Amino acid sequence: MKRKICMTPSFTCDDDMEELNVAALSHRKESAAPLTAERDGAIFRHPLSYPLALVLRLRVLQIVCGISTLVMGSVAFIEERQKFNMGLGIPAGSLSIVAAAVSIHTSRGWGVSNGASAGVAAAVLWAASGCLLVALMVQCSRTILDPPGFNHGDGPDEEAKPSSRDLVVIAFVQIALAAATLLSAVVCARIDCSA
Repeated sequence: MKRKICMTPSFTCDDDMEELNVAALSHRKESAAPLTAERDGAIFRHPLSYPLALVLRLRVLQIVCGISTLVMGSVAFIEERQKFNMGLGIPAGSLSIVAAAVSIHTSRGWGVSNGASAGVAAAVLWAASGCLLVALMVQCSRTILDPPGFNHGDGPDEEAKPSSRDLVVIAFVQIALAAATLLSAVVCARIDCSA
């Protein structure tokens, strides 16, 4: 058997492959948008003037609070035996959800419908929602200060009257949700007006 004598190439495969891998890995690690304050490139020389991520987080908070207000308003409506005192959370929560959804589409970074009519619609919806949320907070405060219920008598209507403890808890929850919705709406309005 004859053996072939192989000539070794002038480069070694292991070294070249390693250099290629290192170059490829370092290329993959480089980011198009560095996280440091010293950003190169024409895109990053101008600071972002509208914090879209913050506004979207606040809008999601408004939607979640609106859904929770709607649910708690439904619970209060059932607990109060179909009286529409704290059941005001149903229309207040619904209108908050719609107002936040419309406001998402009128936010600056989307370019979906930045027209004047969409902005006016969002403002009208937030005004109506704000009025309902303030009315809900007033009604819940009245429930906390003077909780409805029975006077611990042994009458036949004891089961027909709502539990004052449950209504007070529902009132506190609805006040917290309404306050969070209103506060986030004010912050978003301030951001929209200043940007």
